[in-house]
Amino acid sequence: MDLDVRSELPDAMPGLPAERLAAAWGDRNLQRLEGVGGFVRCLMPVRLTGGGSVTYSVWLKVDDDQLRHANQVWTTDEYVDLTLRGEVANAIRPWPDLLGGAAEARTRDVGTLPYLSPVGEGVLSQVLTQVWDRDDVLSRIGHALPVAVQQQVTASWSIERTAGLAPRVHGDIMRFVGPGRTVHFEAFGLPDGMTPEVVLTKMTEGTPQPRDGELSEQDGDLLRHAFWLKATPNGRTQYELYGHAAAPAGGAYITCMYDSADDLEWALAVWRSARPTSTTSGELSQQL
Repeated sequence: MDLDVRSELPDAMPGLPAERLAAAWGDRNLQRLEGVGGFVRCLMPVRLTGGGSVTYSVWLKVDDDQLRHANQVWTTDEYVDLTLRGEVANAIRPWPDLLGGAAEARTRDVGTLPYLSPVGEGVLSQVLTQVWDRDDVLSRIGHALPVAVQQQVTASWSIERTAGLAPRVHGDIMRFVGPGRTVHFEAFGLPDGMTPEVVLTKMTEGTPQPRDGELSEQDGDLLRHAFWLKATPNGRTQYELYGHAAAPAGGAYITCMYDSADDLEWALAVWRSARPTSTTSGELSQQL
């Protein structure tokens, strides 16, 4: 699948006082703010493993002469000859070093924004020419996606973020939230001297009774247990699956809440998708 992700503004503008932003000139493709600079929206296509792609709209900071010329030709036949040179004005994860990098932009046809091209052998050159891990790239997008992603949530664990769910970080808990479905994920390290078997036993002690069903599984050195039931928080019917996982890398709690009983298979699939992994991306809160 080919996805499009829009950067609403250059990074230098969000966070400014509303009255300051109100003084900006421009539209969705051209912007200028006194003391900040002028910007043109451009496209940055990124190839992903599996054959898909994601195209980011990224702002290019340009001088006033280029911005003035772009405005003059934007809706004319001369637009096809537009060439710009400036600096990338957005830091896009997982490539924060893009910000401030030299870049050019050229139009390919009248119907599309200019496409970024690198100047020299910097980060932008790598982004545009290499093929990037699909899950790693899409996991950094902080809104709901139309495809499922195996999201790295800590240095030791990943779990599926289902299509239609947006990620939210609350302290040490990762939440995926969408219409009729919510997932909570929390990971922890194994106490010294404890095996996954002992940890899983302790995780499941005192769990609610009665329940509508439960399941235990072993996948190599990964142990899983889950149970599910119907609840009525605040008088509203809700279905809940409480999942547990333990491995030498640590343990994890996976809670799925859903409005329809038919989503039990979805909840079981999410529980099973939690697995120990390794990454250099750091802690949960740094992923988004």
